[in-house]
Amino acid sequence: MALKECDNLRHRREQALTACCMAAAAEADLDMQPARRAAMLMDCLAVLRAAHPAADAAQWGMGEFRRALRGPLAALLPATTESDDGLGTLCLFDADGLVRDALQDLCREHLVPQVALDRHWSWPRLRAEQEERRLYEILRRLDPHEYRRARALLAESPAGPVRELRRAWDQLWMRFDFFEAVSDWPWCHLDGWWYPCPKCRWPMRVVRRAGEVEVRCEAHRARGVHYRLGVELAAAGAAPLLVGTGSESHPVVGLPASTEHLALSRPVWRYGVLPTLLEIELRDRLQGLEHVQVEMWPGELRPDEYDVKITLSPPGRRTSYFRVDAKAWESVDGLARALLEREPKPYPLIILLPDHQEHEVEFLKERLAGRRITVTTLKRLVARIEKAAGGAR
Repeated sequence: MALKECDNLRHRREQALTACCMAAAAEADLDMQPARRAAMLMDCLAVLRAAHPAADAAQWGMGEFRRALRGPLAALLPATTESDDGLGTLCLFDADGLVRDALQDLCREHLVPQVALDRHWSWPRLRAEQEERRLYEILRRLDPHEYRRARALLAESPAGPVRELRRAWDQLWMRFDFFEAVSDWPWCHLDGWWYPCPKCRWPMRVVRRAGEVEVRCEAHRARGVHYRLGVELAAAGAAPLLVGTGSESHPVVGLPASTEHLALSRPVWRYGVLPTLLEIELRDRLQGLEHVQVEMWPGELRPDEYDVKITLSPPGRRTSYFRVDAKAWESVDGLARALLEREPKPYPLIILLPDHQEHEVEFLKERLAGRRITVTTLKRLVARIEKAAGGAR
């Protein structure tokens, strides 16, 4: 079996395993409202069906799913032709019909956080969490040079023709299986074409309302990256023409929304690409500032420690260090919870937010009170370092 096929099968088995674990947790929660339990089980059943070939998926109804949860997982997981991975013999419930304590360990080993079991997360939220964790699990296994290269590639090549992506990612291509076909994302299609954001290079969303068409980047719309469909007709066989309607709406060219065009999955874009771009912008804004040294993605550390180390050493004054961890979460409340679950660091840490989230800085500061964490935005941090360095370049 080809390596790509093996990876796909392994991914589908893990998806099915995760769905079974989440369903078992819901079944075991006697305090859960029946309507919510039913919705949770339907969500998990849909994931289970998607992990199986269509002919096999058709046999799984809710009754069959709930009964099979009480037995060995082999009946629920897609068949494997590889060496036995041991998952098929596992049971989630014991002989008395109670969920096994080991369910928590099984989930943790497959990147499912405990809070997902306790609060019965929806599958989209769980998948986003899994993708982020899986990304950093892979990054941690790279040597320092490969790690820095991978972080740069997240910003430089997050989407495009598959041939160009393979060439850019080179030896890292087989180690990053986070790319998906743009043809499977109807939300970014405009008459069979898609448009990369001029800032993050990821597909922009197409929004149709009241007879008008808007094309915008979800992350950079606040910075002026949005377009409308032009009235001028494109040449035969060419992509529709877009007219910029924002301050940062630089010209973009449409690309075919085909299986030959790939993009990093949404969770990797949100939690990998966007923070990387923020880190690069911070580096570029500090470029040439006297007495300031910027180290990107220190490879000797765990990748989730911090992303940028800034050393400020003005003559005659004590050297200062700024350890920066860039974040681009949509929910600062969710970010606060994630940061509070971390082990406290033995050094001060700066959480860097995009400038458009400036109004949420105080909220995050209050939530993180008592931690050695400073919350700021790109503009504020650059101004602070420039002032401390004397502003000379």
